[in-house]
Amino acid sequence: MLADFALGGALRRRLGGTRPLPTLSLTLDLTGSPGAGARTLAEVGEVAVADGVGTAAGVIRSGNHVLGHCGAAFAVPSSGSQAELPWDRPDPPEHRSGGLGELTAAERALVTTARRAAETGRSWCDQVISEATADEHGTSVLMPTEVMTNRAGAVQGGVLFAAAARCGAPRDGTRARLVSGTMRFLAGTSAAQPVVLEPAVEHTTRRTVFTQVRLLQDGHVRAVAGLVHRR
Repeated sequence: MLADFALGGALRRRLGGTRPLPTLSLTLDLTGSPGAGARTLAEVGEVAVADGVGTAAGVIRSGNHVLGHCGAAFAVPSSGSQAELPWDRPDPPEHRSGGLGELTAAERALVTTARRAAETGRSWCDQVISEATADEHGTSVLMPTEVMTNRAGAVQGGVLFAAAARCGAPRDGTRARLVSGTMRFLAGTSAAQPVVLEPAVEHTTRRTVFTQVRLLQDGHVRAVAGLVHRR
């Protein structure tokens, strides 16, 4: 999710904060996982824009260590406008502390989930995906919520990537981590319907598992992920 926000944000700084940028593909290549309590950053370098396509690439850092790299391709429509979000602005609005009563029901639920994550040692993102996903008969079903949507009202690409990475992890009881993944976004994913995730193991070695995960909604494929996990 962090990579998706950073890569899209870098393009919007060049093209304008209200420019629609549908994600075409998102790639992560990682050598490790963020350390507990460490600040994790996605630092984006140069971007490229031509012929209706924008690309961006960057580095993932945790503390003083480079964890890997990220990259994405976005469609750049010639027209259209979407709402600018607070983090798109060079000078974000002044922080204002308030009570939970000022939040929507979905935002209050997210705060509760984040608190549960702190108790279990999980990241709040992992907790959100876990609580919204049910596993049954070799597949997973993600029930999207309001907090998972992007500015266009569809399920955010980083959420779909995270759900696929969770679904595509080895299910034989061994611990494994994601080292590489690429998701292709074929169509927008509505937040009003469940998303079915179908994993298919393509190849395994003693330590490495190659998996493809298809994400379907209403019988149609919305996205496909190719993942590599290491035990």
